[in-house]
Amino acid sequence: MSIGKSSIKVIGLCVAAVIVAVGYFLPESEGLTHEGILSIAILVGCVLLWICESLPMGVAGLLALVAGPLLGLVPIASAFTGFGTTTFIFAVAVFGLTAIVMKSDLATRITKVMVSWSGASSNKLILAFMAATALLSTVMNDSAVLVLFLGFAYIVLGSAKHTIGKSRLAKSLFIGIAFAAFIGGGITPAGSSLNVLVIGMIEQATGNTVPFLSWMVACGPVCIVMIPICWFAIIKILKPEPIDESALVDLNEKAAALGKKLSLEEKKTLVFLIGMPVLWIVGTWVPLLNVTTVCIIGLAAMTAPGIGVLTFDEFQKSVPWTICIMIGAVLSLGGMVSATGGVMYLANLFLNTGVTSLGVFGSLLVIFLVIYFAHTLIPIGPAFAALFTPPLMAFCIASGVSPAVPGMVLAIILSGSLLVPFNPGMALAYRDNCFTPLDLFKTGIIPALIFLVLLSAWVPFASNLLQIAM
Repeated sequence: MSIGKSSIKVIGLCVAAVIVAVGYFLPESEGLTHEGILSIAILVGCVLLWICESLPMGVAGLLALVAGPLLGLVPIASAFTGFGTTTFIFAVAVFGLTAIVMKSDLATRITKVMVSWSGASSNKLILAFMAATALLSTVMNDSAVLVLFLGFAYIVLGSAKHTIGKSRLAKSLFIGIAFAAFIGGGITPAGSSLNVLVIGMIEQATGNTVPFLSWMVACGPVCIVMIPICWFAIIKILKPEPIDESALVDLNEKAAALGKKLSLEEKKTLVFLIGMPVLWIVGTWVPLLNVTTVCIIGLAAMTAPGIGVLTFDEFQKSVPWTICIMIGAVLSLGGMVSATGGVMYLANLFLNTGVTSLGVFGSLLVIFLVIYFAHTLIPIGPAFAALFTPPLMAFCIASGVSPAVPGMVLAIILSGSLLVPFNPGMALAYRDNCFTPLDLFKTGIIPALIFLVLLSAWVPFASNLLQIAM
């Protein structure tokens, strides 16, 4: 007898409560305090609520945060720290760029270019979106690119009269864009803030930097190969419907009616669309121009008198607040687990299992696999990078492998998960009930495993060949 969806929701709620209760009554163990045990229990309980969809995702996250103060784990004032992070502020502010692009005719022009290449082939359309997303993500923040191309996808889906939540093409586009954004960010050092972080750690530990081109040779080939691999998995598993060519006539006519000259509003929008990514790239070398600062200044400029490409009402309507609340909750939960020693305990427990005795490839593959799946549930990339990079660098040096390897690979695999929508990056694509957690997991599991195997094999080889940080 099959279990109904409402029954699964109730079961998830009950099991989550039991997990938290067990964590509350368990005494401290060697190397892990009672607070650490309880924080991990709350996190696992919250993830279960998300998987079973027992409560709306934002509500479940907020409930988990309240559980901390209620059970004496943390003061109420520090339970919601994730909502004050630059990541959360960026996740909200970046939708300003998407809003102005989507309200201008520039979005129609850009979308028309991709549709002209793909025609009525949904498979080619998905590949076009993924390739363009990955390319832009090499020099622009992953989340910003993801949100931008989701906006373009809405235009195509609307023109093709595909209903989001029912359309397999919509699922394929949303998941494909997210995959491409994360993977593309690993091609260059400028593709992600985590890339910059690990380069700094490598410099601090070895006195040597990782040149821009060396990073591209060591990491770029694997990331580039992964785009068609992910695309193939998406079209074979999700099986997107074909596009009715007549349904795109309206889009083609709209684009043709715009003419070749850009309107004043389009020119203003283009300044932001080009200018903000340029400032994000410059921010690689000028810390003051971090992605959040540029986003907020850009948002202010968009709404300023004389420019006026966006009103605040338009902005707040473009922000998916449920997803943003979930991102803040995830960051807060991750910080809670880290602050109570849970992450440090799990890292030490794992590295002391003898995993480093499996040979260079075997050891790195197993370690990266475990870190990847752990980060899927505890999405605090910088914390994982800080915890695992130093001991793994020592392991690589002792094994005759470039000490830059663990930092570069960790920066790539910690940028986002291909398995669940709870990771802050993937959460941005998890909107309008476009796809389910199961859709994402079954599509992403094989590409994720292939990605980890290729990174574990190629990056050490290429890094040694180039003598990076050696």
